Amino acid sequence: MVELFQVLGGIAGFGGVALGVLYLLYRDLVRDIIRRRMFRTLTSAQATVLFGAVVVLAFAVAILGIFATLAESRGVQQFLVLVGMILFFLLAVAFIAVRALTGPAARAGSGGRPDGERSLAAVRRHVESGEHEQAERALEGARPARDSTAYWYWKARIALARPNLDVASGYVEEALKLDARDPYVIALKIELLLLANGRVQRDQAARLSEDSTGLNGELDAWLRQLRAEGMFGEGLRTRTRLESLCPLPTPTTENAHAD
Repeated sequence: MVELFQVLGGIAGFGGVALGVLYLLYRDLVRDIIRRRMFRTLTSAQATVLFGAVVVLAFAVAILGIFATLAESRGVQQFLVLVGMILFFLLAVAFIAVRALTGPAARAGSGGRPDGERSLAAVRRHVESGEHEQAERALEGARPARDSTAYWYWKARIALARPNLDVASGYVEEALKLDARDPYVIALKIELLLLANGRVQRDQAARLSEDSTGLNGELDAWLRQLRAEGMFGEGLRTRTRLESLCPLPTPTTENAHAD
């Protein structure tokens, strides 16, 4: 490292030292951040501020180095070049500052909820309103990962609302492969089993309800209501009647998005 600064300083003076600092920032900070994929844990605003800070600090060092190099010169051209660089530096600082300040303000203005979370809220609203096509489009617009329970859960809810019990059951199984203890997916599976109106399915629903008791307070309350209404007994039942007596517990958008 010392040899690097000696060579650059000998060739280009303080300007060379500034270039050396810029190189070290990239080698030891920026490249390492990219290699470790730290951006997966950062929001877009945080990533912008991070890289902006690196650029601004590196540019500040470069400006100081170039200023020191041109200090001996009294030429107008060199002075104009230096003024232009300083103005560019100030614009960069202003841009980073505005981005850093408006990012939190924008999030606060939207209730602090990411776009994907707001879209999942729209999916829930359309499902509960019986608007199947709109719910499908909202889910695709939300772009939750296909390896998340939220994606398959809402796919199942949309299929149930159409209604298509077989397709909904397939989506539920995909969600359970990812998280077999998700209380909302379990509740949805129990409802699908009850709506099949078969003795075997009712027995499966009863066993699943026993195995899932104590997993989640909201799920427990729903299971108690099912038992109180005799939903595990004989007789036919429709989705309208079941959900009017025992509304299906639904995850909040925060729970669905966290997955």
